[in-house]
Amino acid sequence: MALALGLATAPAHAATPVIIDTDVGDDIDDAFALALAASDPRLELLGVTTAWGDTDLRRRLTLRLLAAAGRPDVPVAEGRPTPDAVRFTQAGWAAGGAEPPPGTSALEFIRDQVRNHPGQITLVALAPLSNIEDLIEHDPETLRGLKRVVIMGGSIYAGYGQSPTGRPTPPGAEYNIASRPQAFARLLALGVPIVMFPLDSTQLKLDEASRAQIFAEGSQLTRALAELYRPWRTLNAWRQTDPTLFDAVPVAWLLDPTLCPTTPLRVAVDDQGFTRVVSGPPNVEACLSLRQDAALALILRDLAPPKPEPKP
Repeated sequence: MALALGLATAPAHAATPVIIDTDVGDDIDDAFALALAASDPRLELLGVTTAWGDTDLRRRLTLRLLAAAGRPDVPVAEGRPTPDAVRFTQAGWAAGGAEPPPGTSALEFIRDQVRNHPGQITLVALAPLSNIEDLIEHDPETLRGLKRVVIMGGSIYAGYGQSPTGRPTPPGAEYNIASRPQAFARLLALGVPIVMFPLDSTQLKLDEASRAQIFAEGSQLTRALAELYRPWRTLNAWRQTDPTLFDAVPVAWLLDPTLCPTTPLRVAVDDQGFTRVVSGPPNVEACLSLRQDAALALILRDLAPPKPEPKP
């Protein structure tokens, strides 16, 4: 009886404070990552910062998606725009939202949040590291004030896709790191705790049945995801129709770390963006093997929760 009472009165775990740094709008995985973070109360979504390419249009897309998620309270700050050779597949949907008023810059927003929550915030970096590069250049103490940086990036033992025999392809230069390799090198040198989600663990496919389950949910959020998926699929149909939810994996891990136990590694990055394990004391914790079925089940539970059985 005493044990039961203790369990009944135990306080709930506090939500994890996070800021998500995203290049939403090119690939579709960022939209699912944002939807997951905005939907689950185990995360305290302090805000979103947009990075890389047309950061203003990315901000508009994010604000519209957060409104569909019922989270207009979440601030969105715009990072420095950069050249970007990747097509903004969801630009039409982004432009369909209302023109937002000017907001705080990404650097100012992250700095202010870290001052308000010292040592507590997880920065979830899902984009090329242009905003992190600017923080290293202008305000490295803000980065040191984070609890950790969780990054989707790199390639340790596996590259993109699979070989015809189903084996992992050789490691390669992953897009986020290869876009700003020196920024990652400087982040590693800064000594901030880093949890790394490379291609080895993030190639989680959203198959047709899972997409149908999410899109059939019929909420404003899942309708928005379906609307964002369509132009992405139209422009990628020659290559793939099942999205790879790279960026949703780190968010899912924050909700359930048992999805991927991490391994301490020492990682170095070269000028082409190749990330390799080297000798020496660890500088990252790396998720190398994801429980894919469990991760997909978590995403489905959050975005398309099962309906209660009708009462007889």
